[in-house]
Amino acid sequence: LTTGGIFLINPFSIASTLSAKGNTGVTDLLFPEEEIPEIKKRLSSLLFKDFWNELLNKDLDADRRFLEEEIQYNNQIRHLARADKILQREAFIYTITKDKSRGELARLALQTILKFNKWDYFVEAGKHTIGLQRAPFTTQSVILAYDWLKNFLTEDEKAEILKQLPEKGCEPCYRSLYGMLYPDKVVGWGFDPESSYYEELDMRNWPKILSRTNLRAVPMSALGLGAIFLGNRHPRAKEWMDMVKKSYDAFVDMYAPDGSYDEGTGYCRYTSEELIVLLDVLKRKQGLDWSQKINWKGVMDFLLMTVMPSKSHPQGHVNFGDGGRGFGSDIAFWVAHNFNDPKSQYAGIHHYAYHKIFSVIWYDPKIKEKAPEGKWFYRHFDIGWVVVSTGFEPDDFVVAMRSGLPANHEHADRNSVIVKCFSENLLVDNWHPPYNHKHPAWALRTSPAHNTVLIDGKGHQYHNGLEGTNASQAEAKIIHEEVKDNYIVVTSDATQAYELVNDNVENVLRTLVVLPEFRFLVVLDSLQTKNRPANFKARWFIENEDNQGKIVIYDKTFIFHRPAAKLIGVCESDLSVKLLQDKFPVPAEHGIYPYLDVSAERSGKTVNLIAAMAAYLNEEEAPKIKVDKVETGWYVNSKIDGKKIRVSVVLKDRIPKVSVQLD
Repeated sequence: LTTGGIFLINPFSIASTLSAKGNTGVTDLLFPEEEIPEIKKRLSSLLFKDFWNELLNKDLDADRRFLEEEIQYNNQIRHLARADKILQREAFIYTITKDKSRGELARLALQTILKFNKWDYFVEAGKHTIGLQRAPFTTQSVILAYDWLKNFLTEDEKAEILKQLPEKGCEPCYRSLYGMLYPDKVVGWGFDPESSYYEELDMRNWPKILSRTNLRAVPMSALGLGAIFLGNRHPRAKEWMDMVKKSYDAFVDMYAPDGSYDEGTGYCRYTSEELIVLLDVLKRKQGLDWSQKINWKGVMDFLLMTVMPSKSHPQGHVNFGDGGRGFGSDIAFWVAHNFNDPKSQYAGIHHYAYHKIFSVIWYDPKIKEKAPEGKWFYRHFDIGWVVVSTGFEPDDFVVAMRSGLPANHEHADRNSVIVKCFSENLLVDNWHPPYNHKHPAWALRTSPAHNTVLIDGKGHQYHNGLEGTNASQAEAKIIHEEVKDNYIVVTSDATQAYELVNDNVENVLRTLVVLPEFRFLVVLDSLQTKNRPANFKARWFIENEDNQGKIVIYDKTFIFHRPAAKLIGVCESDLSVKLLQDKFPVPAEHGIYPYLDVSAERSGKTVNLIAAMAAYLNEEEAPKIKVDKVETGWYVNSKIDGKKIRVSVVLKDRIPKVSVQLD
């Protein structure tokens, strides 16, 4: 039946003769009718009241006008997505309230979606639709709408869904999963020339690239939902489910054993919220529990321990790469319910970025919440990220360092460090640069646009973006780690990442020392070259999305100013040090990105840079920091909150030896 993932015969020669009559199939996918009164109670609770009111008070006239007058039937990327959202929302509201006006709007959205000739804007061999995002989302929305509107739709409308769903939804999702499982059989992926969206990208390697990304989970979940929903109403349902199982088993190791996810927090959220719909329906309707193959409590630990809310990003997370968006409460409540996990319940109640319809369905008020315990928290995740925080509120202190392997949606940010405190991002990876490699701000993805080091003015290896936001070849790894009662010390080795573009590199290390209770950190950067002396600098960016980030230099001291807080730092080098500030060279209409360069004044074959920094409120007196060069390395002395802090750095061996004393 298949060659290169392409379905060659008409899949509807049998299916098109099937009708909804006499075969109701799988219904009540996410909840039975008798559970609706309990769902109503949850919706009226304090936790969901605002969310429910927001759903009920959408601008229905604008939605109706969009569906009747403004829709473009070749605009899958925006218009189909909006129609899907309207359909899913209004179908849910109807099944809860039985308000016929909401049912009619859902019907209009459904009729509009069924008029689209294709449900996605990617094709194989120039003509066969493949489902990567829009077809999966539409598949999910249409199936849930059928389920929630089953007593409202006519038999002819149901029959039309059963006719179109395999062709426009399931088969494109199958085709994409087939291509990822058997990339050598793919006959070329590309943008649909009939769609409104086009971008110049080299997609020859996409089946391999996407097999290790969130875009495998999305069609996987939708196809599984379609196979369960259609069941014996379609002859390929079993084959679809077999493909889902193979794809799931090949994908689950995208989650590290501790639950962390290398595409970052935002894509962990995206991947997880798609997968759990499939896992929930599988368990409820077929008695199959696939959830044990992923450490879901660990997933929630990863999402919670990377929380980084600030004034500019209230739902912010540690934003290495294209990540940084917070998690939905749907994931937290699903994990809490399925694993009886009080910490996930706590995360879902207190630190969610948004609620979804699924949040209400899965919320179990019987699960007790429990906040993580500790005066501060430290995680060295399996993906290589290091995060230290005093908690999950805007005023809390968060420091993170990006070590680890390449990943889709990454930037050239090995050993990058970010800092947030007092609701301000004080050392920042600039948020979510453009995906298009031709965009003037694409350079914000490269090393010089991150809090990393530059050797002879250049960063480490990164790709040119012709294949999209895929992984580079650059690696870093944690080679030393100490966790004490009052501080942590971590050394990350990024030599390989720089060696890929610089044959003179012998050793590139960053050692991070954090005293979280004192909002104090020390960063030591070490370079050794093979032959030639090199210029070595560390670059630091401040948040400036609101044009209120300011850098002031006083000899070897800098102060990063934000409206609520400041970061003071004192710098030194074994080859003397100079501090300069500048702005990253992108057109001003794409943002202004001020940075500080901390450079060794002379080139050398062995060069060390040190920066000792402390965060403090604007109304407070700046902490006193002193960095002294000694024969063995450095002494860093500071006094914060009445405590004297001494950090000793010894440079005798390749890995610096650090000791901390508090008086």
